[in-house]
Order: sequence, then structure tokens, then C-alpha cells
Amino acid sequence: MTESPAAGIWGTLPRPFSVLAPMEDVTDTVFRRVIRAVGAPDLFFTEFTSTDGLCTAGRPRVIDRLRFTPEERPLIAQVWGNHPERCLRVAAEVREMGFDGIDLNMGCPVRKIIKRGECGALIDSPTLAAELIAATREGAGDLPVSVKTRIGISRSRAEEWIGFLLGRGLAALTVHGRTVAQQSEGHADWGAVALAVKLRDALDVPTRIVGNGDVKSAVQFRERAEETGADGIMIGRGVFENIFVFKTIRDMQAGNNPGADFALISPREKIGFFTYHMLIHRETWGPGRSFHSLKKFAKTYLRAFEGAGALMDQVMHCSNHDSALAALDAWMPDGYGSRMNAAAPGTVTPSSDG
Repeated sequence: MTESPAAGIWGTLPRPFSVLAPMEDVTDTVFRRVIRAVGAPDLFFTEFTSTDGLCTAGRPRVIDRLRFTPEERPLIAQVWGNHPERCLRVAAEVREMGFDGIDLNMGCPVRKIIKRGECGALIDSPTLAAELIAATREGAGDLPVSVKTRIGISRSRAEEWIGFLLGRGLAALTVHGRTVAQQSEGHADWGAVALAVKLRDALDVPTRIVGNGDVKSAVQFRERAEETGADGIMIGRGVFENIFVFKTIRDMQAGNNPGADFALISPREKIGFFTYHMLIHRETWGPGRSFHSLKKFAKTYLRAFEGAGALMDQVMHCSNHDSALAALDAWMPDGYGSRMNAAAPGTVTPSSDG
């Protein structure tokens, strides 16, 4: 293969590069800033964002999914839908908003979405998929367009489907090595990622290949990149098991010790970052925004130290930011949480000491 430059941001990333996966009700502007603080990937994605929602009466609620700050860049906006004209309109808007690229979700396995012929269902509708990509590219102008997909619906159609997508002039293609029917069960097929690299090289196109599925550590990141030849590795659920995973990857790539196991990180640091998460959530969305959406993150921070279970139980019974912050503060004997809580919004710097 004769190396050709990838479009836009995709051509500037180191290889192999790391990516935080788009996750529903998780990877909003708040969580991305938390990940930036603890150790950032090379590239961020937004949450899944509906093109229908952005183009209808639901827009005021949906538009928050595209909210971001400069520190979160480089950042790709991921959208979904099955109306080409709306993809064109949203792509043009995304370009004007200052994103670094736009990605089409063709892999989400949620049943109600599949029934509407969207996301993962597009694997069985290649003509419509091509129309959506073409419309998005028209609206995006010089903004790079990419796709994230799975390898089939009820069975793998990796070679046929990936080959088809590679013929669409994409800047990047993320391959999650599962079928739609698998949801998140079973093991991801990384052979499909290696196949995507092989097909890309045979076609001699500059599309960057990103592999996704089950990566939870710096060692797995390196192994999957080496065995498949993928340009990048995307991590989703693994960040809940070790929120510092991207920092460990950067350390490893720099030739340094990839860092301690999450279990060995001090309780002070874990509670400090959860406090930070709550503070910028309150700052960004206000006290009226549902606090309960934060509870899904409790076990990400509050585990692997003595008393973690009891503290998490307290937080899970809280009904607002203030009561949860007070619970965290009370656990810390030196009032570390209070000092963070008193810091000016947007200037909080979590401690790294133990």
C-alpha cells in the first residue's frame, strides 16, 4: 500500500492512537473534562446524538449533547439517524460549531432503534448507508467524516460490510468486533479489525482503522494494536474499571512505567476526582439538573479501599450534589473535599498525593 494522508484530525494523530468511545449518557462535556484531568486519550467522541432530535421540536434537549469546551478537543461529534437531508443539515452545523470531525453511528444495538432501521440496522441497508454518508460529507465540507460500526446483525458479515464502507471515502472507520445481536455479550472479534486493515491496504485508501471491544488496560491496548495493525484503539467500558487507563497508555508509550493498578491508587485521589466530577457537573448543568445521573459513576471511583462500600451506599442514597459532596467530605479526615468545594468553579485541580 502507498501511504496516503488521512483527512483532517485523523492524519495528525500518533499511531497507535487512543480514543474514548461514545457512550450514551456518559461521555458528555462533564465526563470528558474529568477524563482530561486524570489523563486524556488522543481523541474524544461525544455521546450519540440524534439528527432527528436536532432537527425537530426536541432540539433544546438534544443540543446539550453537542456542548463542549476547547479543552476537550480534538473532539468528534457522533450522530445517528436515517434521513440523509437531516444528516446534511446537522453536518453543516457541526462544522460551524468547531468540532474536529463528524462520525455516523452504524452500530448501536438498542432494539427500538434497530426496529426503526437506524444505527446497527444500516448494516442490512447499504444503499441507505451510502446515501447517509454522502449527505454527511456534503454538509461537512472539509470536515472529516467517519463511521463506527459492528460486523453484522445476527451473524458476521465483516468482509462484505467493511469492504463496502471502505469504498465510501471515509476518513476513519471504527470496527467494534461484535454483531448487533451480541449487544455487549461474548468476546469481541479482533480478527475483524485485522481484516479491516487488510482490506484497507488492498484497496489502497487512506482510511484510518480503529478497533473497539473489551480493551481495559495499557497492555491490552498495545497487544491489540500490534496484532491487528489498527491505527487506533477505542476504549469504552474499560474506563469504568480504570478511569486512569489513558494515562497508563501515555506512560507506556513514553517508555515509562504504565502506572499502578487502580486498586493501588490512594482513596484520597479517588475521592478527589469524584468530588471534581460532581463539582463540574453542578457548575455545567446547575443544581436543577438531575443529580441521579451521577450515581452510575460511583463505583468507578469508590472501590478498592477500606470503607468504599459504605461510602458508596451513602452517595447512592443522596438526592443532590450538596449532600453527596458532604458525604465525601465527611469521609476525608482532613476535609479535602471541602477545600475542593470552596475552589472557584472551573479552577479545581484534583490532588495526586496520597
